[in-house]
Amino acid sequence: MKVIIHDLGDAVTYTPEKTSEDSVVLYANNQYVSCQGCFKCWLKNAGFCIMKDSLQHIGALVGQSDPLIIVSRCCYGGYSSPIKAVLDRAIGGSLPFFTWRGGQTHHISRYPRRKLMCVCFYGEYTKFEQEIAKEVVERNRLNLDYEKVEVVFFETIEQLKEAGL
Repeated sequence: MKVIIHDLGDAVTYTPEKTSEDSVVLYANNQYVSCQGCFKCWLKNAGFCIMKDSLQHIGALVGQSDPLIIVSRCCYGGYSSPIKAVLDRAIGGSLPFFTWRGGQTHHISRYPRRKLMCVCFYGEYTKFEQEIAKEVVERNRLNLDYEKVEVVFFETIEQLKEAGL
């Protein structure tokens, strides 16, 4: 199942051209509760958040997504705060145990390894912010247990649309 998480806003009409019945598009709009750090998604609810809102099942959704596509404004070399909040709530897709991947300690995934994670950053950014963003995404790839990641940068949303994502 393809999952697209974006922060493009209500004002931007964004309909990815490659969606199908097996696709989920999630607008990260901050209309949900932030992760409380209670770890009940690990210890009591087996991957599901106890907060009863639109992100209650985000851990399972991300855990079963292949590919996972994230479209985010580049903010100081990272994701926008709404995108980061969604990814924080997806921690239930991993287990509270650790493994060694890519020379680093990471959580064990609750789900089988997926193939592709794609992150599209847009907006203004410096070369330094671009490098930091690539590193952040690579660490997310390892933690979310994807085999491969593609990171693409666009200066405008129009360029993103032209890419046909």
